[in-house]
Amino acid sequence: MLLRFSIENFLSFYNKVTFDMFPNPRKTSFPSHIYSNETIPVLKQAAIYGANASGKSNFLDAFRFIRELIEGKNKLNETIISNIKYQLVEENTKDITFNIEFKTKGKYYKYFIAIGASAIKEESLYFSGLGKEEDKLIFTRTEDGLKTSKRINKDIASATKDMINKNPFSTIISLNKNFPLLANIDTESIYNWFVENLETLSIKPELPQLPHILSKSKEIFDLTNLLIKELDLGVESVDIKEEVINKETFNDNNQLVGDLKSRLDNLDEESGIAIGNSNTILHNIIKKGDDYIFKSLIFHQLGINDYKGELNINNQSTGTQKLLMLIPALYKLIHQEDYVLLIDELENSIHPMLITAIIKYFGNTDTKGQLIFTTHETELLNQQKYMRPDEVWFTEKHEGITDLYSLNDFKEHNTINIRNGYFEGRYGAIPFIGNLSEIED
Repeated sequence: MLLRFSIENFLSFYNKVTFDMFPNPRKTSFPSHIYSNETIPVLKQAAIYGANASGKSNFLDAFRFIRELIEGKNKLNETIISNIKYQLVEENTKDITFNIEFKTKGKYYKYFIAIGASAIKEESLYFSGLGKEEDKLIFTRTEDGLKTSKRINKDIASATKDMINKNPFSTIISLNKNFPLLANIDTESIYNWFVENLETLSIKPELPQLPHILSKSKEIFDLTNLLIKELDLGVESVDIKEEVINKETFNDNNQLVGDLKSRLDNLDEESGIAIGNSNTILHNIIKKGDDYIFKSLIFHQLGINDYKGELNINNQSTGTQKLLMLIPALYKLIHQEDYVLLIDELENSIHPMLITAIIKYFGNTDTKGQLIFTTHETELLNQQKYMRPDEVWFTEKHEGITDLYSLNDFKEHNTINIRNGYFEGRYGAIPFIGNLSEIED
Protein backbone atom coordinates (compact mmCIF):
# COMPACT_ATOMS: atom_id res chain seq x y z
CA MET A 1 0.00 0.00 0.00
CA LEU A 2 1.46 3.36 -1.03
CA LEU A 3 1.30 6.23 1.45
CA ARG A 4 3.66 8.87 0.09
CA PHE A 5 6.24 9.33 -2.68
CA SER A 6 8.74 12.16 -3.22
CA ILE A 7 10.94 12.80 -6.27
CA GLU A 8 13.74 15.27 -6.90
CA ASN A 9 16.01 15.87 -9.91
CA PHE A 10 14.58 13.01 -11.97
CA LEU A 11 13.69 13.82 -15.58
CA SER A 12 11.48 16.96 -15.48
CA PHE A 13 11.15 16.90 -11.67
CA TYR A 14 14.01 19.26 -10.77
CA ASN A 15 12.53 20.52 -7.52
CA LYS A 16 11.25 18.13 -4.89
CA VAL A 17 7.58 17.18 -5.29
CA THR A 18 5.55 14.97 -2.97
CA PHE A 19 2.54 12.83 -3.82
CA ASP A 20 0.43 11.13 -1.17
CA MET A 21 -2.62 8.89 -0.83
CA PHE A 22 -3.96 10.41 2.39
CA PRO A 23 -7.67 11.33 2.43
CA ASN A 24 -8.84 14.72 3.58
CA PRO A 25 -10.76 13.98 6.82
CA ARG A 26 -13.07 16.92 6.11
CA LYS A 27 -14.31 15.30 2.90
CA THR A 28 -17.09 12.78 3.53
CA SER A 29 -18.06 11.78 -0.02
CA PHE A 30 -17.40 8.27 -1.34
CA PRO A 31 -16.34 6.58 1.93
CA SER A 32 -15.85 3.35 -0.07
CA HIS A 33 -12.87 5.07 -1.74
CA ILE A 34 -10.93 4.97 1.54
CA TYR A 35 -9.22 2.03 3.22
CA SER A 36 -10.34 3.11 6.68
CA ASN A 37 -9.48 -0.16 8.42
CA GLU A 38 -5.76 0.60 8.09
CA THR A 39 -3.63 1.94 10.94
CA ILE A 40 -3.72 5.16 8.97
CA PRO A 41 -6.51 5.72 6.39
CA VAL A 42 -5.39 5.76 2.75
CA LEU A 43 -7.13 6.37 -0.57
CA LYS A 44 -7.66 3.51 -2.98
CA GLN A 45 -7.23 5.55 -6.17
CA ALA A 46 -5.80 8.77 -7.61
CA ALA A 47 -5.96 10.48 -11.02
CA ILE A 48 -3.27 12.79 -12.42
CA TYR A 49 -4.23 15.48 -14.94
CA GLY A 50 -2.05 17.81 -16.96
CA ALA A 51 -1.25 19.08 -20.43
CA ASN A 52 0.72 16.91 -22.84
CA ALA A 53 4.45 16.95 -22.00
CA SER A 54 3.75 18.34 -18.52
CA GLY A 55 5.44 15.38 -16.80
CA LYS A 56 2.60 12.95 -16.09
CA SER A 57 4.41 10.03 -17.73
CA ASN A 58 7.67 11.04 -16.02
CA PHE A 59 5.89 10.63 -12.70
CA LEU A 60 5.00 7.03 -13.54
CA ASP A 61 8.51 6.49 -14.92
CA ALA A 62 9.86 7.37 -11.46
CA PHE A 63 7.97 4.40 -9.98
CA ARG A 64 9.17 2.17 -12.79
CA PHE A 65 12.75 3.33 -12.27
CA ILE A 66 12.84 2.69 -8.53
CA ARG A 67 11.18 -0.71 -8.95
CA GLU A 68 13.82 -1.77 -11.48
CA LEU A 69 16.53 -0.33 -9.25
CA ILE A 70 15.36 -2.49 -6.34
CA GLU A 71 15.02 -5.50 -8.62
CA GLY A 72 18.57 -5.01 -9.83
CA LYS A 73 17.56 -4.52 -13.48
CA ASN A 74 18.87 -0.97 -13.80
CA LYS A 75 22.47 -1.18 -15.03
CA LEU A 76 23.33 2.39 -14.11
CA ASN A 77 26.46 4.26 -15.06
CA GLU A 78 27.56 7.89 -15.13
CA THR A 79 26.19 8.45 -18.63
CA ILE A 80 22.74 7.10 -17.76
CA ILE A 81 22.66 9.15 -14.56
CA SER A 82 23.48 12.34 -16.42
CA ASN A 83 20.69 11.59 -18.92
CA ILE A 84 17.94 11.01 -16.36
CA LYS A 85 18.75 14.10 -14.32
CA TYR A 86 16.98 17.35 -15.09
CA GLN A 87 18.65 18.67 -18.25
CA LEU A 88 17.57 22.30 -18.65
CA VAL A 89 20.11 23.91 -16.34
CA GLU A 90 23.70 24.93 -17.05
CA GLU A 91 25.15 22.83 -14.25
CA ASN A 92 23.28 20.19 -12.29
CA THR A 93 25.19 18.91 -9.28
CA LYS A 94 22.16 17.74 -7.31
CA ASP A 95 21.58 14.08 -6.51
CA ILE A 96 18.59 12.18 -7.84
CA THR A 97 16.45 11.36 -4.82
CA PHE A 98 13.40 9.23 -4.09
CA ASN A 99 11.57 8.88 -0.80
CA ILE A 100 8.76 6.36 -0.56
CA GLU A 101 6.53 5.40 2.38
CA PHE A 102 4.49 2.23 2.05
CA LYS A 103 2.94 -0.74 3.80
CA THR A 104 3.52 -4.43 3.20
CA LYS A 105 2.83 -7.52 5.29
CA GLY A 106 1.13 -5.36 7.92
CA LYS A 107 4.21 -3.16 8.53
CA TYR A 108 4.93 0.43 7.46
CA TYR A 109 8.26 1.47 5.98
CA LYS A 110 10.17 4.55 4.79
CA TYR A 111 12.76 4.07 2.08
CA PHE A 112 15.09 6.82 0.88
CA ILE A 113 17.76 6.78 -1.81
CA ALA A 114 20.08 9.49 -3.19
CA ILE A 115 21.93 8.72 -6.41
CA GLY A 116 25.04 10.71 -7.24
CA ALA A 117 26.99 10.95 -10.48
CA SER A 118 29.16 7.91 -9.81
CA ALA A 119 27.43 5.93 -7.05
CA ILE A 120 24.50 5.68 -4.67
CA LYS A 121 25.46 8.25 -2.04
CA GLU A 122 22.81 7.46 0.53
CA GLU A 123 20.22 4.77 1.14
CA SER A 124 18.11 4.12 4.22
CA LEU A 125 15.23 1.95 5.35
CA TYR A 126 13.16 2.59 8.48
CA PHE A 127 10.06 1.21 10.11
CA SER A 128 7.73 4.20 9.83
CA GLY A 129 6.28 5.66 13.00
CA LEU A 130 3.55 7.25 10.81
CA GLY A 131 4.20 10.59 12.49
CA LYS A 132 2.94 9.20 15.80
CA GLU A 133 6.24 7.86 17.09
CA GLU A 134 9.90 7.88 16.12
CA ASP A 135 10.93 5.93 13.00
CA LYS A 136 13.06 2.84 13.75
CA LEU A 137 16.25 2.19 11.83
CA ILE A 138 16.61 -0.98 9.76
CA PHE A 139 19.71 0.14 7.86
CA THR A 140 21.36 3.26 6.53
CA ARG A 141 24.13 3.41 3.95
CA THR A 142 26.28 6.47 3.37
CA GLU A 143 29.69 7.11 1.86
CA ASP A 144 31.08 6.36 5.34
CA GLY A 145 29.68 2.83 5.38
CA LEU A 146 26.68 0.71 6.36
CA LYS A 147 24.91 0.92 9.71
CA THR A 148 22.14 -1.44 10.82
CA SER A 149 19.85 -1.77 13.81
CA LYS A 150 21.96 -4.71 14.93
CA ARG A 151 25.73 -5.00 15.16
CA ILE A 152 27.41 -6.50 12.08
CA ASN A 153 30.22 -9.04 12.37
CA LYS A 154 33.56 -7.54 11.25
CA ASP A 155 34.06 -10.11 8.49
CA ILE A 156 30.53 -9.57 7.21
CA ALA A 157 31.00 -5.80 7.37
CA SER A 158 34.21 -6.07 5.35
CA ALA A 159 32.62 -8.35 2.75
CA THR A 160 29.60 -6.05 2.50
CA LYS A 161 31.80 -2.98 2.02
CA ASP A 162 33.71 -4.76 -0.72
CA MET A 163 30.46 -5.79 -2.42
CA ILE A 164 29.15 -2.20 -2.31
CA ASN A 165 32.41 -0.87 -3.77
CA LYS A 166 32.16 -3.33 -6.64
CA ASN A 167 28.47 -2.45 -7.21
CA PRO A 168 28.26 1.31 -6.55
CA PHE A 169 24.84 1.71 -8.21
CA SER A 170 23.23 -1.35 -6.60
CA THR A 171 20.85 -0.97 -3.67
CA ILE A 172 21.39 -2.78 -0.39
CA ILE A 173 17.98 -4.40 -0.91
CA SER A 174 18.91 -5.91 -4.27
CA LEU A 175 22.41 -6.87 -3.10
CA ASN A 176 21.04 -8.58 -0.01
CA LYS A 177 18.56 -10.48 -2.20
CA ASN A 178 21.28 -11.82 -4.48
CA PHE A 179 24.07 -12.10 -1.89
CA PRO A 180 22.40 -12.57 1.52
CA LEU A 181 25.31 -11.45 3.65
CA LEU A 182 23.23 -9.37 6.03
CA ALA A 183 21.19 -12.02 7.79
CA ASN A 184 20.22 -9.49 10.46
CA ILE A 185 18.43 -7.33 7.86
CA ASP A 186 15.05 -8.61 6.68
CA THR A 187 14.70 -7.00 3.26
CA GLU A 188 12.90 -9.83 1.46
CA SER A 189 9.38 -8.47 2.07
CA ILE A 190 10.58 -5.02 0.93
CA TYR A 191 12.07 -6.48 -2.24
CA ASN A 192 8.89 -8.45 -2.93
CA TRP A 193 6.66 -5.39 -2.50
CA PHE A 194 8.61 -3.37 -5.07
CA VAL A 195 8.95 -6.24 -7.54
CA GLU A 196 5.58 -7.99 -7.17
CA ASN A 197 3.21 -5.31 -5.84
CA LEU A 198 4.33 -2.15 -7.62
CA GLU A 199 3.34 -2.33 -11.29
CA THR A 200 3.30 0.30 -14.04
CA LEU A 201 1.24 -0.37 -17.14
CA SER A 202 0.61 1.22 -20.52
CA ILE A 203 -2.66 0.07 -22.07
CA LYS A 204 -1.83 -1.65 -25.34
CA PRO A 205 -3.93 -4.30 -27.08
CA GLU A 206 -1.47 -7.04 -26.31
CA LEU A 207 -1.05 -9.42 -23.42
CA PRO A 208 0.66 -12.51 -24.82
CA GLN A 209 -0.61 -14.95 -22.23
CA LEU A 210 -4.19 -13.66 -21.83
CA PRO A 211 -5.99 -16.76 -23.20
CA HIS A 212 -3.71 -18.98 -21.09
CA ILE A 213 -4.27 -16.80 -18.00
CA LEU A 214 -8.05 -16.97 -18.40
CA SER A 215 -8.02 -20.72 -18.97
CA LYS A 216 -5.94 -21.35 -15.83
CA SER A 217 -7.76 -18.98 -13.47
CA LYS A 218 -11.50 -19.42 -13.02
CA GLU A 219 -11.56 -16.28 -10.87
CA ILE A 220 -10.06 -14.04 -13.59
CA PHE A 221 -12.22 -15.75 -16.21
CA ASP A 222 -15.38 -15.05 -14.15
CA LEU A 223 -14.32 -11.42 -13.59
CA THR A 224 -13.85 -11.02 -17.36
CA ASN A 225 -17.39 -12.16 -18.09
CA LEU A 226 -18.80 -10.10 -15.22
CA LEU A 227 -17.19 -6.90 -16.52
CA ILE A 228 -18.20 -7.61 -20.10
CA LYS A 229 -21.83 -7.81 -19.01
CA GLU A 230 -21.61 -4.87 -16.59
CA LEU A 231 -20.03 -2.59 -19.21
CA ASP A 232 -22.43 -3.59 -22.01
CA LEU A 233 -19.83 -4.21 -24.72
CA GLY A 234 -22.27 -6.03 -27.00
CA VAL A 235 -20.74 -9.36 -26.04
CA GLU A 236 -22.79 -12.09 -24.36
CA SER A 237 -19.77 -13.91 -22.96
CA VAL A 238 -16.15 -14.84 -23.57
CA ASP A 239 -14.86 -18.37 -23.78
CA ILE A 240 -11.54 -20.11 -24.42
CA LYS A 241 -11.19 -22.33 -27.45
CA GLU A 242 -8.49 -24.99 -27.26
CA GLU A 243 -7.16 -27.02 -30.16
CA VAL A 244 -4.72 -29.84 -29.50
CA ILE A 245 -2.16 -30.50 -32.23
CA ASN A 246 -0.03 -33.60 -31.88
CA LYS A 247 3.37 -34.17 -33.41
CA GLU A 248 2.03 -36.08 -36.38
CA THR A 249 0.02 -33.10 -37.64
CA PHE A 250 2.29 -30.39 -36.24
CA ASN A 251 4.49 -29.95 -39.32
CA ASP A 252 1.47 -29.69 -41.64
CA ASN A 253 -0.32 -27.00 -39.60
CA ASN A 254 -0.72 -23.88 -41.73
CA GLN A 255 -1.01 -21.58 -38.72
CA LEU A 256 2.71 -21.93 -38.09
CA VAL A 257 4.84 -19.54 -40.09
CA GLY A 258 8.46 -18.39 -40.31
CA ASP A 259 10.67 -19.58 -37.49
CA LEU A 260 7.69 -20.46 -35.29
CA LYS A 261 8.23 -24.20 -35.66
CA SER A 262 11.79 -24.01 -34.35
CA ARG A 263 10.70 -21.74 -31.48
CA LEU A 264 8.01 -24.25 -30.49
CA ASP A 265 10.45 -27.14 -30.65
CA ASN A 266 12.51 -25.42 -27.95
CA LEU A 267 9.66 -24.71 -25.56
CA ASP A 268 9.75 -26.07 -22.03
CA GLU A 269 6.83 -28.03 -20.60
CA GLU A 270 3.82 -25.74 -19.96
CA SER A 271 5.59 -22.68 -21.37
CA GLY A 272 4.25 -20.96 -24.44
CA ILE A 273 4.41 -18.20 -27.00
CA ALA A 274 1.86 -15.97 -28.68
CA ILE A 275 1.09 -15.37 -32.32
CA GLY A 276 -1.11 -12.77 -33.94
CA ASN A 277 -1.26 -9.93 -36.39
CA SER A 278 -0.37 -6.29 -35.88
CA ASN A 279 -0.71 -5.71 -32.10
CA THR A 280 -3.45 -8.28 -31.51
CA ILE A 281 -2.72 -11.63 -29.92
CA LEU A 282 -4.79 -14.27 -31.70
CA HIS A 283 -3.46 -17.43 -30.07
CA ASN A 284 -1.35 -18.73 -27.23
CA ILE A 285 0.53 -21.89 -28.05
CA ILE A 286 1.30 -24.01 -25.01
CA LYS A 287 3.44 -27.13 -25.04
CA LYS A 288 2.25 -30.07 -22.99
CA GLY A 289 4.08 -33.34 -23.37
CA ASP A 290 4.29 -34.11 -27.08
CA ASP A 291 1.27 -31.96 -27.88
CA TYR A 292 0.83 -28.28 -28.67
CA ILE A 293 -2.32 -26.58 -27.46
CA PHE A 294 -3.62 -23.56 -29.35
CA LYS A 295 -5.66 -21.32 -27.03
CA SER A 296 -7.72 -18.40 -28.33
CA LEU A 297 -10.49 -16.13 -27.09
CA ILE A 298 -13.97 -16.64 -28.52
CA PHE A 299 -16.65 -13.95 -28.15
CA HIS A 300 -20.31 -15.00 -28.15
CA GLN A 301 -22.34 -12.16 -29.68
CA LEU A 302 -25.96 -11.70 -30.73
CA GLY A 303 -26.80 -10.94 -34.35
CA ILE A 304 -29.94 -10.79 -36.49
CA ASN A 305 -33.03 -12.52 -35.06
CA ASP A 306 -31.17 -13.41 -31.85
CA TYR A 307 -28.60 -15.46 -33.75
CA LYS A 308 -25.63 -16.06 -31.47
CA GLY A 309 -22.37 -16.11 -33.38
CA GLU A 310 -18.74 -16.68 -32.43
CA LEU A 311 -16.11 -14.04 -33.23
CA ASN A 312 -12.41 -13.95 -32.41
CA ILE A 313 -10.53 -11.09 -30.76
CA ASN A 314 -9.54 -9.67 -34.14
CA ASN A 315 -13.23 -8.79 -34.69
CA GLN A 316 -13.40 -6.75 -31.50
CA SER A 317 -12.78 -3.01 -31.26
CA THR A 318 -9.41 -1.73 -30.08
CA GLY A 319 -11.15 -0.37 -26.98
CA THR A 320 -12.59 -3.78 -26.10
CA GLN A 321 -9.19 -5.40 -26.65
CA LYS A 322 -7.47 -2.88 -24.41
CA LEU A 323 -10.11 -3.32 -21.73
CA LEU A 324 -9.48 -7.07 -21.78
CA MET A 325 -5.77 -6.48 -21.25
CA LEU A 326 -6.63 -4.57 -18.07
CA ILE A 327 -8.60 -7.39 -16.48
CA PRO A 328 -5.70 -9.43 -14.96
CA ALA A 329 -4.43 -6.22 -13.34
CA LEU A 330 -7.93 -5.32 -12.14
CA TYR A 331 -8.14 -8.78 -10.59
CA LYS A 332 -4.93 -8.05 -8.66
CA LEU A 333 -6.36 -4.71 -7.52
CA ILE A 334 -9.33 -6.52 -6.06
CA HIS A 335 -7.59 -9.52 -4.51
CA GLN A 336 -3.86 -8.84 -3.98
CA GLU A 337 -2.99 -7.24 -0.65
CA ASP A 338 -1.07 -3.93 -0.89
CA TYR A 339 -0.90 -4.08 -4.70
CA VAL A 340 -0.34 -0.72 -6.45
CA LEU A 341 -1.15 -0.38 -10.15
CA LEU A 342 -0.03 2.70 -12.10
CA ILE A 343 -1.52 3.20 -15.57
CA ASP A 344 -0.42 5.79 -18.12
CA GLU A 345 -3.26 7.35 -20.14
CA LEU A 346 -6.10 5.19 -18.85
CA GLU A 347 -8.46 6.53 -21.50
CA ASN A 348 -6.23 5.57 -24.44
CA SER A 349 -8.66 4.21 -27.11
CA ILE A 350 -11.25 3.35 -24.47
CA HIS A 351 -14.62 5.09 -24.65
CA PRO A 352 -15.15 7.70 -21.89
CA MET A 353 -18.26 5.86 -20.68
CA LEU A 354 -16.16 2.72 -20.16
CA ILE A 355 -13.56 4.69 -18.20
CA THR A 356 -16.16 6.18 -15.87
CA ALA A 357 -17.77 2.74 -15.47
CA ILE A 358 -14.42 1.13 -14.57
CA ILE A 359 -13.63 3.84 -12.02
CA LYS A 360 -17.10 3.60 -10.53
CA TYR A 361 -16.86 -0.20 -10.36
CA PHE A 362 -13.44 -0.10 -8.69
CA GLY A 363 -14.52 2.60 -6.24
CA ASN A 364 -17.60 0.65 -5.14
CA THR A 365 -16.00 -2.81 -5.04
CA ASP A 366 -14.40 -4.39 -1.99
CA THR A 367 -10.73 -4.30 -2.98
CA LYS A 368 -7.22 -4.65 -1.55
CA GLY A 369 -5.08 -2.59 -3.93
CA GLN A 370 -4.60 0.98 -5.14
CA LEU A 371 -5.04 2.42 -8.64
CA ILE A 372 -3.07 5.49 -9.76
CA PHE A 373 -3.48 6.70 -13.32
CA THR A 374 -2.80 9.61 -15.66
CA THR A 375 -5.68 10.82 -17.78
CA HIS A 376 -7.26 13.62 -19.81
CA GLU A 377 -10.79 12.30 -19.17
CA THR A 378 -12.44 15.31 -17.50
CA GLU A 379 -15.77 13.57 -16.81
CA LEU A 380 -14.05 11.92 -13.83
CA LEU A 381 -13.67 15.38 -12.27
CA ASN A 382 -17.36 15.25 -11.36
CA GLN A 383 -16.94 15.10 -7.58
CA GLN A 384 -20.59 14.24 -7.06
CA LYS A 385 -20.44 11.10 -9.26
CA TYR A 386 -16.92 9.70 -9.57
CA MET A 387 -13.98 11.00 -7.55
CA ARG A 388 -13.19 12.91 -4.39
CA PRO A 389 -11.09 16.11 -4.70
CA ASP A 390 -8.28 14.51 -2.67
CA GLU A 391 -8.03 11.81 -5.35
CA VAL A 392 -7.20 14.36 -8.09
CA TRP A 393 -3.67 15.65 -8.82
CA PHE A 394 -2.23 17.98 -11.45
CA THR A 395 1.09 18.36 -13.24
CA GLU A 396 2.16 21.71 -14.67
CA LYS A 397 5.45 22.64 -16.29
CA HIS A 398 7.32 25.96 -16.10
CA GLU A 399 10.83 26.44 -17.55
CA GLY A 400 10.85 22.72 -18.20
CA ILE A 401 10.28 21.92 -14.51
CA THR A 402 7.27 19.81 -13.52
CA ASP A 403 5.27 20.80 -10.48
CA LEU A 404 2.86 18.28 -8.93
CA TYR A 405 0.03 19.37 -6.68
CA SER A 406 -3.36 18.20 -5.41
CA LEU A 407 -6.83 19.53 -6.13
CA ASN A 408 -7.26 19.19 -2.38
CA ASP A 409 -4.96 22.24 -2.00
CA PHE A 410 -7.72 24.46 -3.45
CA LYS A 411 -10.24 23.65 -0.69
CA GLU A 412 -13.23 23.69 -3.05
CA HIS A 413 -16.75 23.19 -1.70
CA ASN A 414 -18.36 19.83 -2.51
CA THR A 415 -20.95 21.54 -4.71
CA ILE A 416 -18.39 23.18 -7.03
CA ASN A 417 -18.23 21.98 -10.66
CA ILE A 418 -14.58 20.91 -10.77
CA ARG A 419 -14.72 20.08 -14.47
CA ASN A 420 -15.77 23.61 -15.45
CA GLY A 421 -13.15 25.09 -13.15
CA TYR A 422 -10.48 22.96 -14.78
CA PHE A 423 -11.44 24.13 -18.27
CA GLU A 424 -11.43 27.73 -17.05
CA GLY A 425 -7.82 27.28 -15.86
CA ARG A 426 -8.67 27.71 -12.18
CA TYR A 427 -6.32 24.87 -11.21
CA GLY A 428 -3.71 25.26 -13.95
CA ALA A 429 -2.43 22.05 -15.60
CA ILE A 430 -4.05 22.81 -18.97
CA PRO A 431 -2.21 23.63 -22.23
CA PHE A 432 -1.70 27.24 -23.24
CA ILE A 433 -2.87 27.52 -26.85
CA GLY A 434 -1.91 30.59 -28.84
CA ASN A 435 -4.11 32.27 -31.43
CA LEU A 436 -3.95 29.86 -34.36
CA SER A 437 -5.54 32.47 -36.61
CA GLU A 438 -2.34 34.49 -36.40
CA ILE A 439 -0.28 31.74 -37.99
CA GLU A 440 0.38 32.62 -41.59
CA ASP A 441 0.67 30.17 -44.46
